Parts: sequence; C-alpha cells; structure tokens
Amino acid sequence: MEENAKNEHVNYHHPLLRYKIWDITLEPLPSLPWNPWHYHKEIEIILLFEGAMQVETVDTIYHLQDQDLLIIGSSRLHRTRRQKLVKQIVLQLDMTAQLDPYTKDFSPILLELSDPLDRINEVLANNQSVKDTIFHLLVQVYQEASHMEPGYELAISGAFKQLLSLLIRHSPSSPPISPADWQRLKPVLDYIDLHYRNPIRIQDILHLVHLEYHYFIKYFQQCIGMSFVDYLHLRRIKTAEHLLLTESLNIADVGVQSGFPNVNMFIRIFKRYNAYTPSEFRKRRIQKPSSFV
Repeated sequence: MEENAKNEHVNYHHPLLRYKIWDITLEPLPSLPWNPWHYHKEIEIILLFEGAMQVETVDTIYHLQDQDLLIIGSSRLHRTRRQKLVKQIVLQLDMTAQLDPYTKDFSPILLELSDPLDRINEVLANNQSVKDTIFHLLVQVYQEASHMEPGYELAISGAFKQLLSLLIRHSPSSPPISPADWQRLKPVLDYIDLHYRNPIRIQDILHLVHLEYHYFIKYFQQCIGMSFVDYLHLRRIKTAEHLLLTESLNIADVGVQSGFPNVNMFIRIFKRYNAYTPSEFRKRRIQKPSSFV
C-alpha cells in the first residue's frame, strides 16, 4: 500500500500519570481525504465540542457531532477527517500506568485482552448519562492540567480512577478475573505475544501453568472469555489487519507474517472474524467509506 500507518510516540504531560491532553481547533477541509492511519499504545478519548468529524477504525466508522465523545482502544489503527470547523479536546492515556492493587483485578478489561476498549462506544451510544459523566470528567482533567494549581496531580489521578471505574462497570467485555488467575495466565499471554507468528500448540504452553490439558482449556475460557485457540487467532488477525493496511504484501505473505501456515486457513479464519476476506477488507478500508455509525 502507498499509505503507511504511523506508530505515534506520545510525549506525556506527566511522567508518572502518563497522559497527554490538549485542545484543537481545526478549519473545515471538505475536499481532503482521510488523514493517514496511525496508532499508539495509549487509549485515546476525543471530546468534540463543536463541529462534525468522522473517525474510522479497522472495523467501524463513527460520525461525531457537537458535544460527542469517542473512545479508541490501545494500538487501534484509526484515522479522521472533518468537513466542518472542529473544536475538540483529545486525551491520550497509558492504561498500564493506571494499574495498581485496586485495578489489577480488572486488567483483562483495561488492557483489552479479549475485546478492544472501544466496544464501550456501543454502550455509550445508549447511555447518555454515562457519556455525559465521562465528558465532564475529562473536561475537569483538561482544566486541572491547564492551570496546574497545587494538588492538580491528585485531582487528575482521582479523575482517572473515576474514568476507570466507569469503563469497568459499563464494559461489554467478560467479567474480570482474580489477581491469582491473572498472575497464573500472564506468562501464557506473554508467550503468545512473543511467539504468535510461529506455530503454537497448547502443549507448548502447558508447562507455564502446570495444568492438565483439559483443565487448562476450561480454565482459559473461563478467565479470558474465549478459548485459547480463538485468543491466538484473534492475536494473529489483529496483526494481519495492521499489515493489510500498512504494507504492500500479498495476501499469502500477510498470512505467513501473522502466524497462519497457509493462505487458505488465513482467508477462512480472517473472514470468520471480519465477515470479509483479507482482499475485501483491504479494498473496503482504503476506499471512501459509504456508511457511518
């Protein structure tokens, strides 16, 4: 592809709280195409005060209007375009820096182990009260960060904790697992992240958890909310989506670099998760979108 997604480096406004928040006013550019694809490990929350803009992820197109809000998950490819004057506040937040003894129980939700965090936008679309609460909470963060009065760090930290509690309570993801289960499964998830491009069998990772095969299958499903095989497939599919949008590789090479041993298997599993073949997915994502959410 001609367009390469940019892995953005975020310069934090605070080294410990690890956030960046700023306001933007942009003139309308109705004749221009989408801005380039980009991503970053931080989640991003857009508060649109005035105007209209469109935000596209790899699987959804959002149409934002005045006083709207959108949450984009960690490392999610996204791009934007605008056709009216836009006034907005943008927050980028490193979720790993927010984990503490009180939030570790909810790591699977906050670290998006089974579902991207932006699935919560489905909930917010039908719950204006929660949406308004998050909106005003982040306006408070922006004001505290701008004025930097004594105690502003406590105020911002407290606001982030409130934000996390709202995300946890209203997340459509599976229920959280216990800290003990999380610690037991973390080596397995780390192993998948390191080796998903290569063949992986369940037998390869059983020694990491010291569990019998059938018990592990049930245990993983119960804790993560999906089967081990589905989790591995999803990890590979997310890599394939990135490659399809950012590289000029042919479909077979995308499959191999994503961990699928042959192109037929890659196409079949990719279509199961995206409803399109890899070629159709690539074509639809680089063409002008025809619908909005």
